[in-house]
Amino acid sequence: MTPFWARRVTVSLAALIGLATLIPAQQLPDALATDKLHHVIAFAVLVLPMSFAKPHQFWKYAVYGIMFGIFIELAQPFVNRSGELGDVLADACGIMLGCVVGVGLRTWISRFYC
Repeated sequence: MTPFWARRVTVSLAALIGLATLIPAQQLPDALATDKLHHVIAFAVLVLPMSFAKPHQFWKYAVYGIMFGIFIELAQPFVNRSGELGDVLADACGIMLGCVVGVGLRTWISRFYC
């Protein structure tokens, strides 16, 4: 059974990412860094709680994250934004990073506490 906190944090992050990526282009604030870096960070943080909570199923959360990223890119033209393949690739890089950090952190912590 998945820890309740991990599921709740992941759903909240998905809602925030969905909202932030589907805001119409006219309402976007000026970005401090590149768009691709934002995608990497957001999707790494998205999969980190579940890959930490259930490290043996990280691949499942990686697939869900990539599907979510593709959905966002397909939906963006409907809110006057452009969907890009580069954003999906940045999402995938962030997902890989988040899975590696989540599984690695869980493994490292379990050495000391289990």
